[in-house]
Amino acid sequence: MSNFFSKGPDYFGLFETGIGISFKAAKVLQSSFSDGVIDKEEIKKLKDIEHEGDKHVHECTSLISDAFMTPIDRSDMMSMVRSIEAITDSIDDIANQIYMMHITKANETTVKMVDLVVKSCEGLCKLMSDFKQFKKNGKSIKEMTVMVNHLEEEGDAVFSEAMRTLFDPENKMEMIDVIRLQNLYNTLENALDYCEDVADIAEQIIISNT
Repeated sequence: MSNFFSKGPDYFGLFETGIGISFKAAKVLQSSFSDGVIDKEEIKKLKDIEHEGDKHVHECTSLISDAFMTPIDRSDMMSMVRSIEAITDSIDDIANQIYMMHITKANETTVKMVDLVVKSCEGLCKLMSDFKQFKKNGKSIKEMTVMVNHLEEEGDAVFSEAMRTLFDPENKMEMIDVIRLQNLYNTLENALDYCEDVADIAEQIIISNT
């Protein structure tokens, strides 16, 4: 990075901070699922984290819009900021589903998918740390991108099997419980999709700037 940019705002640090907020939300969600009974007090913390994410996006928007020059295209920067925000928002959506649908217990599927979200966010934290010098760290970033994509594919497989089980004619589950879990599984899958989106955007930015 040039001396000019090193003296100005740490634009790439904005991405690191944003994904750090997402990772924090993911870990709180994981903690709430840890003993099989969903911890309502842990779930409540996610709303504050989501607000923290919103505040960060507003700060990013101001910095980027007011900048005389930015190290990469402004639209690419905002696309990254918004995509990272979508992860945090999706984790908050999971909490909203749990609250609205009166879900009180975790199961094998939800635990697996939450774990995949945590691993994806952790990988994206490493990716964003390397992204500051993306021309130098291209190999490491590619490895993290592939890892996040693989985690999303693993999540798709877990989701497909869970939905198949849910709608198995032999399943004697009450219909209201089927609806609850269907909505929760969909929301968890969305979170993994948003993680993959961030990795893909990082890859696209690198291609456009090298």
